Amino acid sequence: MRFDTHPYGVVAGFYDELAALYSLGRIPATKRLQRDWIARGDRVLYAGVGRGEDALEALHRGARVTAVDLAPRMLERLRRRLGREGLEATLLVGDVARVDLEGCFDVVVANYFLNLFDQAHAEAMLARLVERVAPGGALFIADFAPARGGRLGRWLTALHYRPVNAIAWALGLCAWHPIFDHRAMLGRAGLVIEAEVRLSLGCGPDPAYVSIRARRPRQGSEEGGGAGVACAGASPSARPSS
Repeated sequence: MRFDTHPYGVVAGFYDELAALYSLGRIPATKRLQRDWIARGDRVLYAGVGRGEDALEALHRGARVTAVDLAPRMLERLRRRLGREGLEATLLVGDVARVDLEGCFDVVVANYFLNLFDQAHAEAMLARLVERVAPGGALFIADFAPARGGRLGRWLTALHYRPVNAIAWALGLCAWHPIFDHRAMLGRAGLVIEAEVRLSLGCGPDPAYVSIRARRPRQGSEEGGGAGVACAGASPSARPSS
């Protein structure tokens, strides 16, 4: 097997463990929250899937999963896990904005993915992901949460976030940027937020992590919607929002 020089390939063996330790378990917890938002038969796309614990949860729920990542070593670990558990998924190495994907998806998941980019590139990537969501489908995001606790909350959040952002930036894992206002970004992308769960580290209201479910309105909906349909094929499952 060739040596994977992608930065995330280098840290594939311990990345999830470090993320769980650093966040006191909140990073994996925000991903697990999403399993109840997925229904059997959903066609789900994971952008920047990494080792894919959240994708495995979706497979156990009966979803049809396509997982994309730039780091072959990350996907290889997921592939071995699929083999051990007797599960099947489509795994693609590459940039999710450029890989060949067939049709729309009921759900597109971008967990701790948009924070790899600066603000402008994150907004552009979000627009590309929304194009892959079928009208009436959903987009999930789990990520660092903006501060809510006034000046003290902002200070505590920065104290928690900035050191790891600096280390990841120095290692070439992400851009240098503040925590994004995901609600505003999703609104600008034409999505309607249906659910938002915030998990604090337990030291007051901040710092925290968040998991968000946003819906892409159907064409002609009174709710509106910014993005045009860029994909064809699979239509979202007919089920009520929970």
